[in-house]
Amino acid sequence: MSPDASLNPTNDLAFDAEQLRAKYDGLAKDSEWGEHPDHPMEEWQTEVHCKRTRVGYWDWVVTKLKPADDKNEEGLVLADAEEAEIVKLQADDPGNQGA
Repeated sequence: MSPDASLNPTNDLAFDAEQLRAKYDGLAKDSEWGEHPDHPMEEWQTEVHCKRTRVGYWDWVVTKLKPADDKNEEGLVLADAEEAEIVKLQADDPGNQGA
């Protein structure tokens, strides 16, 4: 399926990370990187900085677009691989839990 080239994010749930990147990079001005209108890159950078994610921006957006019933007990949407990585990181360094 090729991405819809509109800014309307209502169809985005059906897209994978590469399709989202193609959609929003194609809409970016002056060859800049695209960004999802509901999930700014700055928010993702904060998640990376706080060690709450290690996935790339568009994979992170995909996890944010998941329906509420796919969220964990803290209300966060995490891909299975990402959640497993966080558990491993916390087990390896229990004193550094998101600091």
